[in-house]
Amino acid sequence: MEATIVSVGNELLSGQTLNSNLTYIAERLQSLGIFVREAYTIKDDESLIHKALSNVETPLVLFTGGLGPTRDDMTKESICRYYDLPLVKHEPTLEKIEKYFARSGRTMRKTNIKQAFFPDGADILVNNVGTAPGMILSIEDKTIVTLPGPPKEMMSMFEEVEKHLKPFGDADFYRDGFRLVGRGESELEADLEDFYPAHPEVEIASYANLGEIKYLFIAKDESKLEAALADFKRRMKKYIVGSFDETLEGNVVGALKAQGKVVSFAESCTGGMLTSRLVDVPGASSVMKESYILYSNEAKNRQLGVSPKLLEEYGAVSDQAVYEMAYRLGKKTSADLSISVSGIAGPKGGSEDKPVGTVYFGVHAGGVTKTFHRVFSGDRSMIRQRAVVHALYLLYKALVPDED
Repeated sequence: MEATIVSVGNELLSGQTLNSNLTYIAERLQSLGIFVREAYTIKDDESLIHKALSNVETPLVLFTGGLGPTRDDMTKESICRYYDLPLVKHEPTLEKIEKYFARSGRTMRKTNIKQAFFPDGADILVNNVGTAPGMILSIEDKTIVTLPGPPKEMMSMFEEVEKHLKPFGDADFYRDGFRLVGRGESELEADLEDFYPAHPEVEIASYANLGEIKYLFIAKDESKLEAALADFKRRMKKYIVGSFDETLEGNVVGALKAQGKVVSFAESCTGGMLTSRLVDVPGASSVMKESYILYSNEAKNRQLGVSPKLLEEYGAVSDQAVYEMAYRLGKKTSADLSISVSGIAGPKGGSEDKPVGTVYFGVHAGGVTKTFHRVFSGDRSMIRQRAVVHALYLLYKALVPDED
């Protein structure tokens, strides 16, 4: 089956909001064997919603956004007017919205009542995170799904949507892939020049993010898919940190748990981002020892005993500094692994020898301390995010150095 995604919201076209819903939905649909033929992004405008409905040729249409209580939230109402369907109050939904406000100690406004109106025969999708329910409507030759715009609400609801859509998917295909860290997309592609022609019956797509790249493989023949995966893994083993649908931090936590180990962090330029990303994983409390944000040289000395003389001679952004930070952190916390990060995120502070984007990493594991450094491109935020990814990569490789 093919699908169309229609993203509704003025904020998506003003540049105020990134349309992350589109990528999330497209990927989840593909995992069901439902492929997106086209996507629209439109304003909160009834005429544009009607135009999208009249142009869509796919049997499945998914709308995101425009389900809130405000005047410009009109997706559901516009769809119903297009098909001349009356809206009827759904009392269980209204009761759920009222309880939502009561739990948070807020007064429910009259404008929220419209969120409890639906056309007869629609399957109502419960919103467990917010107040805007969705729906699945079968009308004429189409299945129309409406989902809220806020990503957290949409993603929570999509698990229920998948149950409804699973029977529509194309089961006659196989998919798998890898997540890679430690090398740029152009470098990887150069090394794969002869790889693609060797596997002509496998569709291979790469998806680059900050510091990470996912490679997705799709084929009708399972044996051909397995052959392509094995060939790719042989070539790129050093950079693979798990399956494409697993997170790097999830795999790190999993490896730590499996080995009964704990980790500690000493962060400078990343300012707690590394710790935050790891503890986003449920169950991270069993593997996270403790963490320090040591932004100043004085803090590095006071908390870990890093010598002021060493910092003055080599600088806080150096092999020597991160070595001492990781080594002393390991001694202080008795963690199985200790990771240190120190860098120049910019926009100022760089030099000819250490330009903006230079980040050093220390890894203390098994009684041995090693240091690494990279020079990342991008603005301050991008450099810090890339540093976090690379620190997790080094931690993962310290845990799983020879994964098959």
